[in-house]
Amino acid sequence: MTGRAGIRAVEPEGAVGSGADNRPVVVFEYSQTGQLTEVADALVAPLVAAGRPVRRVRYAPVEPYPFPWPVARFFGVFPAATDESARVALAADPAELYTAPDELVILAYQVWYLAPSVPVRSLLAAHPELFAGREVVTLVACRNMWYSAAAEVRRTLAGLGARTVGTVAAIDTRPQGITLVTTLRWLLLGSRDGFLGRAGVGADELRRVGAAGERLAAAAGPDETALALADAAPVVPVLAAADLVAGQVFRRAGAALRPARGVARAAGLLGFALTLGVAIVTGLPALVAARLLLGKRFDRVVRARLAGVTAATSAGAPR
Repeated sequence: MTGRAGIRAVEPEGAVGSGADNRPVVVFEYSQTGQLTEVADALVAPLVAAGRPVRRVRYAPVEPYPFPWPVARFFGVFPAATDESARVALAADPAELYTAPDELVILAYQVWYLAPSVPVRSLLAAHPELFAGREVVTLVACRNMWYSAAAEVRRTLAGLGARTVGTVAAIDTRPQGITLVTTLRWLLLGSRDGFLGRAGVGADELRRVGAAGERLAAAAGPDETALALADAAPVVPVLAAADLVAGQVFRRAGAALRPARGVARAAGLLGFALTLGVAIVTGLPALVAARLLLGKRFDRVVRARLAGVTAATSAGAPR
């Protein structure tokens, strides 16, 4: 959401189970549409029910991003979204942004153009002390491609000296053509419900995230947390392959567009939008065909490229 940043403390409702990790939890989140908040709610509800104190810290850009997006702004943010150095000022009191020594950190973020959103990059850059030396669970909600974004977030966290102990990913699991239409309708028109159904993460995914929260609540320490969340970010090989290829293309295209101004920038963004449409129509079917042809070999190659994106990492050790 793009409202005022702040902290919402969630009071515990029960007692922590025997042997379970009873550390308090802090969640850092910026949700432009509200979807990420829904997913975070699903993940932490079992923690609250188990008696774990959960602190929700919501931050937002000083200059809010629009929702719904005007078409020009939607494509206009692409060069910044693909720039790892892009930053915005955040509307948050520095005194409210802290992590207590015994808190488990959950970093929730959106995906913009196969990259972590500019606001979450800005939080990591402006407040590295929140994550340095900490155990972090990353939580991502998006249409269906989160792999490149997760890799960047994990590299950044490792560079800050944090240890990522698990990744939870929530996506729209319906067919690609349907999710493309419903997601664009939601982002550009502000209508989540309508023709072809409700856009975004569905009830089944929220239940799956809730189940991950139950395992997290029952885990005793970081090693068990890693095991509990080992399958909380399912890998779809065809989508992961498309993400990894397109992520590189997006970064190069964004770098080429950043210096452009005026008519040249508008023409470049139009060209990108048209090329993106063609790539969606032709690229995914080509990868599906490759998957059918190569079978498990295709899956092994993709999973090898994703090594370290979902597994736990050591503090300060990029993978």
